[in-house]
Amino acid sequence: MPFPLNFLFGTANADHQVEAHDPAREDVWDLWERTQGLSPRGRATDFWNRYEEDIAAAAAMGCKLFRFSTAWARVETAEGRFDPEALAHYRRLAECIRGHGMQVMLTLHHFVWPVWLERDHGGMIGKRFPDLFARYADRVAEALGDLVDYWITFNEPSQLTFGYIKPWWRNRYYMPPGLPRGEEVDEEAAAVGRLVPSLFRAHARARVAIQARRSEAKVGVNPLVTGFPTWLQMLMDWAACHRRLSEALFKFTTRGALVGERAKVDLVIGGITAGRHDRFESSDPYLRTGKAVLVRTDWPGEGIDSLVERRVGVLGIGNQPDGWKRDLPPSAKKRIFANYDEARGALASGAVEAVYGDAPYLIPHGLEESASFRFLVSGLSDESYVVLAPNGHGDLLERVNRVVATFQREVTAAREEPWIHPAAPLGEDKLPPVSLAEVLWGPAENEAPGQGRGRSMKRIRRRGRIRIGLRKDTPGLSPACRGEGLELLLARRIAHQVMGDENLLEIVPLEPSRRAKALASKTSWLNWAWRFWGTTSLIANANWWYLGTSGRLPVELCPDEAVGAQDFVGLDYYWGLPTRKLHRFRSLEDAAHGKFIQAPVWPQGLFHALQRFHRWFPDQELFIVENGSVPEANGIPRGEYLRLHLAQVERALDKGVPVRGYNCWSITSNREWGHPFDPNTDFGLYFVDLDKDPSLRRVETDEVRVYRDIIDAGTSRQAEKG
Repeated sequence: MPFPLNFLFGTANADHQVEAHDPAREDVWDLWERTQGLSPRGRATDFWNRYEEDIAAAAAMGCKLFRFSTAWARVETAEGRFDPEALAHYRRLAECIRGHGMQVMLTLHHFVWPVWLERDHGGMIGKRFPDLFARYADRVAEALGDLVDYWITFNEPSQLTFGYIKPWWRNRYYMPPGLPRGEEVDEEAAAVGRLVPSLFRAHARARVAIQARRSEAKVGVNPLVTGFPTWLQMLMDWAACHRRLSEALFKFTTRGALVGERAKVDLVIGGITAGRHDRFESSDPYLRTGKAVLVRTDWPGEGIDSLVERRVGVLGIGNQPDGWKRDLPPSAKKRIFANYDEARGALASGAVEAVYGDAPYLIPHGLEESASFRFLVSGLSDESYVVLAPNGHGDLLERVNRVVATFQREVTAAREEPWIHPAAPLGEDKLPPVSLAEVLWGPAENEAPGQGRGRSMKRIRRRGRIRIGLRKDTPGLSPACRGEGLELLLARRIAHQVMGDENLLEIVPLEPSRRAKALASKTSWLNWAWRFWGTTSLIANANWWYLGTSGRLPVELCPDEAVGAQDFVGLDYYWGLPTRKLHRFRSLEDAAHGKFIQAPVWPQGLFHALQRFHRWFPDQELFIVENGSVPEANGIPRGEYLRLHLAQVERALDKGVPVRGYNCWSITSNREWGHPFDPNTDFGLYFVDLDKDPSLRRVETDEVRVYRDIIDAGTSRQAEKG
């Protein structure tokens, strides 16, 4: 089945992910990354200055569509103050796209908005937001509307709810603005109840403003769609259309874990990276560090290249395998070790010539043989360590976070090791902010931890001691190290906070590979079922946007002015689960939190989504606004991923679905919303080493050829049909 004659193959990027940080024109994500201890965008790919290079690369692949976004914080630097130079820049960018024979798709709001809007007007749930957004859309349309073929008002509006709700198994909001510490599920539900109609109104009014400038303008939105079986999607959509039931279920599900699990230990401390263990609850980060390579002091080489075809020890736990695939030469001969003591012993004996792992564990505090080793290279990543607790231990983690706040300032910052850093900016002895409101106006008065609202504190106090698991190769437990390491010091402080006496601490030594398993219990399957319902039915359902514009949602969620207010159907599709694989739903959660290597690939879900939306809007064209992958997801290389998904697009076309275009995300590597840059987060057709290459050189990946061949084949078939 040939693609239609007018089918648009394209690619895309987003302003915050590719434009360099400008301190004078910060958006809310700049503030969020800085205050949450996330990876800042920095220079990103410097697209502001190098857009011609990336646009030319897209055209050379055969693309006929290029999507970019305007940065509201650059365009409107203060309320009502529009920067003509920024608007002129974006006009030149659009002209460049047109000059390369491509059509322009422009996004107005790609997850970011100005700080002044959040500070002065309450952001997206403020009363003035719809009109302020429409005014911004009007100014952009005035400046470059004659060059824009397709408008996206809100990128993935379904995801914006994560700034106002957080699942019960997470202690932080995934994205800004967050709600102040201490807010309960009722406040979260109320905030989402204000957000959804506000987005609908803003979209509808922006569309009116754009089309007042150019009546032929085509305006739409691109919700992020997750592939689910048809029967489950129908159930989710039915629940979304019954607001009171949906809200009641949300509150019931989100109030806390169904089961406060009784595990072998109450907490685990020891090299556990933030976001790597979503099966459990985690504290605020207590330490920032990174990957490094350890060698003997007499090692003759310098730099990573000296390890080509050399024997390198790697720790076979945690996120080490992901890291060495990125950082070590492919020809290095890897040997897996169970703990750092064994790995250093092999290095000392010459069994391996280097060891790759987390810097604080490679040369821990008080290591007897520290003079025998040196770092070949350090700072290969930027990662944060957290304390883990079983589900249902939120009251315990509130106290842990109070300890962490002082621990960073008094202990971590006092260490002389240059590879150890506080996990957040140092300040007063207060908990780190969980919302932009706390950043802009200070902490709320009710920031004190709850008193006895959970079962874990009562259980621990009845027992008379707190059990904390530490890795057996932790300084203070390891026979290779003198004195106490950071983890043991932190455990003692937690015991003092929880029990009032650090002597009421019971240390449980753990094998590093089994540290998380010590938190599991026989009742974990109940929380699995509870979490599945919360993830699928209440959080991952993105159809509410099109349920609204098709007139299916209650009017208090989707006002009448937004019903039918679209000129095409856009959607983003990446991952999905068929019925037989629903047990893998946690891999969807991992993908939502920036871990894409194990994300579940289900191309047929794209076909089902296209068919569903065509039934709902039979007279409108459809666009796959985003689809793409990291270099390998769930064992499927990116090139194969593209072929499989475009085959489903052809299948939909064969069934009469009017798919107009397809954008491969993204043209280059970019900053993935505060996550460290590594193979987990690199969607670029052109690779840019964002952390290590000052020149930000664009390197063509194999998938450029794959996508070019697909486009060439589609174009040839179009020509034959013509």
